[in-house]
Amino acid sequence: MIVMMGATGQVGSAALEALKQHGGPAPVRVIARNPERAKHLAGNGVEIVRGDAGDTAGLAAAFAGADAAFVLLVPPMQAGNVLGESRVMARSIAQALRDAHVPHVVALSSAGADLADGNGIVRTLHDFEQALAGVAPSLTFLRPGDFMENWASLLPAAREAGVLPSAKMPLDAASETVSALDVGRTVAALLREPRPGRRIVNLAGPRDYSPADAAAALALLLGKPVMAVPSSRAETIASLEAVGASADYAAKLADLSDAVNAGRVGFRPDEGEGGGEMRRGTVTLQEALQRLAQGERS
Repeated sequence: MIVMMGATGQVGSAALEALKQHGGPAPVRVIARNPERAKHLAGNGVEIVRGDAGDTAGLAAAFAGADAAFVLLVPPMQAGNVLGESRVMARSIAQALRDAHVPHVVALSSAGADLADGNGIVRTLHDFEQALAGVAPSLTFLRPGDFMENWASLLPAAREAGVLPSAKMPLDAASETVSALDVGRTVAALLREPRPGRRIVNLAGPRDYSPADAAAALALLLGKPVMAVPSSRAETIASLEAVGASADYAAKLADLSDAVNAGRVGFRPDEGEGGGEMRRGTVTLQEALQRLAQGERS
């Protein structure tokens, strides 16, 4: 049996779909904080159970009997102390896996999680990796690049004003970017690839993309000019706080942009602790943005 956290999210839903398509009838248990939101996933070998990252005993019960588990940590967007609250959840997930004696664990992390500092909000995932150390005989950390789907919140600005604000500088600098669809598919594959010890898998898209590339792709999709424009740190923080993020969360997300711009965050395959193997997905930026645009219209 495979047990999954986050199956209602972009990565988890893609992983679950890939497991259904390629994994046959093996049972899957989905852990959901709100089972009502996940009830559409039930059936065809999929079971829904209640579970929360902060409830160690409940998580351990949900993980019981698992041959493999997929876990993830979502930094709390409204937390006054993002690092502190994330560490509590990380320790809870880790203890639940130990208590349930799960033999193979795949954890969603991020490029830059090898750094103990200077990586903004990705520090929460560095701490997550540290908390999970030794929880299972087979432990895989999947470190994807920036999600292509992160452009979703800016589609209205591109559609209405013809601009694509970006905190990534310079605007024509390409960086590691990947679709959540490829991340989910890779999760599904790794769940069926137990390997003794600790393993790191870095994941990027078919090629690297810049904000200018995203603007050009959207111009084709929308049939109108779209220009990438710089977003200052203050503007980035203000836009995040406007949609409900705490001041601490917004600042740490802005810190991540600063770290990327400074070249501190990236992949370093085969370089010791921060290294690992390198994989590339197949979903292009154009395809990912087309899916976003279609979802916006539906």
